[in-house]
Amino acid sequence: MRFSFAALAASVGLTLSNGAVEALNVKFPGVNYIPRKGQDWEPDSAKCKSTAEMQKDLNALSAVADKVRIYSLIDCNQAETILPAAKKAGLKVDLGIWTTFNHSTLEKEKTKLASLIDAGLYDDNVIGFDVAIYMYEKFEVDTAISYVKEIRDYLRSRGKNTPVTLADTYDVYTEKVVDAVDYVAVNYQSFMYGDDVNESVANTLKDLKDLRVLAASKGKKFVISETGWSSGGFHQGVGVATPATQAKYFSDLYQVSRSHNFDFYWYFAFDTTFRTEIENDFGVFYNNGTLKRNLQHLTIHTRDPRALRNVGSKLLLSEKDTNLTMTGKSSDWVVQEQQVWFFDAATKQIRSKSSDRCLDAYEGWNSGKVHVYRCMDNELNHAKHQGFCLDSDPAQNNKVQLYGCSPNNPNQEWSVIKPANI
Repeated sequence: MRFSFAALAASVGLTLSNGAVEALNVKFPGVNYIPRKGQDWEPDSAKCKSTAEMQKDLNALSAVADKVRIYSLIDCNQAETILPAAKKAGLKVDLGIWTTFNHSTLEKEKTKLASLIDAGLYDDNVIGFDVAIYMYEKFEVDTAISYVKEIRDYLRSRGKNTPVTLADTYDVYTEKVVDAVDYVAVNYQSFMYGDDVNESVANTLKDLKDLRVLAASKGKKFVISETGWSSGGFHQGVGVATPATQAKYFSDLYQVSRSHNFDFYWYFAFDTTFRTEIENDFGVFYNNGTLKRNLQHLTIHTRDPRALRNVGSKLLLSEKDTNLTMTGKSSDWVVQEQQVWFFDAATKQIRSKSSDRCLDAYEGWNSGKVHVYRCMDNELNHAKHQGFCLDSDPAQNNKVQLYGCSPNNPNQEWSVIKPANI
């Protein structure tokens, strides 16, 4: 098959759509939940949801998520209510504790943990345990590791084999920390970094790649424990918050997490009314408990992975760090990711599995550069380059380029194959 850039994706004949047509047809892998409805300084009766309200929330969540994650055992006495309520709703639970460098904060959470176990509320429905440490200035690795170890040792002493981790940002996840946890749980907020939603998931993959590789080398599961996108409000320096951008970020992240086989927990379950404007609107549900309209009408179709093998060189089109190369069959899973592409006949995008960026050619002449760029609907420069084909030049070490289409040129002919058939 010769690939003219003007008709490349359509010629492949694969169907994919991220379009919003009928109803949300997938579930969030997990959602972060806080039982708050008021400010820190307010009494529990004003700031905390009731037992009935929490049960109602979790019942609603169970329709769109498989797991719920909480940040503390003691705040609003939430664990005592959420553990049985989540089980009743059919949700698995990832428990969290909120601590500081002051060890007494850990002791308070640990005391509550003991009472939960004593009461029989802690069982196999708990699938993870996250230690979060708020440190005012400098992150102390040894303190963090000691907290993880203390909780793990206590759980094991009580006959609980729940995996224990540190929930924190990727910059603190050194190899020493990875070695200390049972699985990697990283908080990553592309929205807070001011990313364009069209490349927010691409930037997420880029920034977390080294940590994913490190976790895999240690045989440890990788989870994004906190990520999300606001649907409203404005704040300088963050992403554009609209219902459409929130839906797009979720859709793109869901697709990437499925293809890369990791879970994420969405930040947050419900909108709030007591935070700043933009912070109030991260929820999956409105504050009244109704699923947001931008998610109600979102349908996500599974992406179909393919590889492109050049007929002339027998090598595979690969992407690494936004650059295109030609590579051979490999047993390295990182290289295998770089050799996989997703085709979208609706938008004519060809998306790299490795980077979540799209094949693009902005120079419409012979030897024109081909690379990957952020995926933007209806913004395909290469669609304008009539008469040019995707070419691999053996005289230039199989350089990938744009070149005028020529008949019977094997360097411009590509086989579209399933990754399993590489």
